[in-house]
Amino acid sequence: MISPGRVQVRDVARPVPGPGQVLVHIRYAGVNPLDWKSAGGSSDDPAVAAGVASAGGAPIPGVDGAGVITAIGTGVTGYRIGDAVIVWSRLHGTYAQYVAVAADSITPKPARLTFAEAAGVAHAGLAAWNLLIDQAGVHSGQSVLVLGGAGGVGSAAVQIARIKGARVTATASARNADYVRSLGATTVIDYATQHFEDQLRDVDIALNTVDDDNAYRALAVVRRGGHLVATAGLPAPTQCSARGVLCAGRSVTGAPVQVALKQIADWSQAGIFKIHIDRTFELEQVLQAWQYSQAGHTRGKCVIRISD
Repeated sequence: MISPGRVQVRDVARPVPGPGQVLVHIRYAGVNPLDWKSAGGSSDDPAVAAGVASAGGAPIPGVDGAGVITAIGTGVTGYRIGDAVIVWSRLHGTYAQYVAVAADSITPKPARLTFAEAAGVAHAGLAAWNLLIDQAGVHSGQSVLVLGGAGGVGSAAVQIARIKGARVTATASARNADYVRSLGATTVIDYATQHFEDQLRDVDIALNTVDDDNAYRALAVVRRGGHLVATAGLPAPTQCSARGVLCAGRSVTGAPVQVALKQIADWSQAGIFKIHIDRTFELEQVLQAWQYSQAGHTRGKCVIRISD
């Protein structure tokens, strides 16, 4: 848990975009487990961890959001002041009115999305993309199991797998079953009353967003040569090898951020990738937002309103 004394709202100097960067006036920021994990000294995203380390630490949380470009650094093309954009920032900083971010980690905001909805796209969408597409190579006709299908990454994973033509089974609470089906899951298993390992065999890809226990249980249902990918726990490498399953967490390799982010935005504009906003918090309610995230019952995404 994060100590209230470590979270403060205060005035800081407005950033200046450097070469290859744009300055974005943030309207809404996404709430991700990475935010409170990083504030507690850990990170589950190697790209973000490497970026923060190279910058000497990040006092301002937040890795994604949506807003409007207000200044453009040298060498940036394709954007203009006033453009509405989706932001992913490996250096954090989106829990602020302004963030300077690399132009290759933003994409135009789909017109059909509100700023609040757009703020929930980047981090969860990129995580699901990296695991399903870059790592596991999901394709049409495969079977995919998403553990924790109602959360941010889980919601994105169910939709990406369905868009790619896979048959999706997901675990979720009974109250979220209809929501997860609406995203494209063919089967939803109530984790409180059923054990997915009693119902599934020879799954091509399992994606774990829950915990270590779910990871070990998932290992038993993935076929030999299949993939077990995770934002949460993974089995020991020796056990993965013994089962003939390829196990992996997020990686820094794969499709460039801008390419993946633009494709997800295009799917959103087409109406086939949707963002459900569970709750909206004010900037002064960061601790409440993190506590809600830590409880693990978010349906889709939560966001923080930064500015009008």
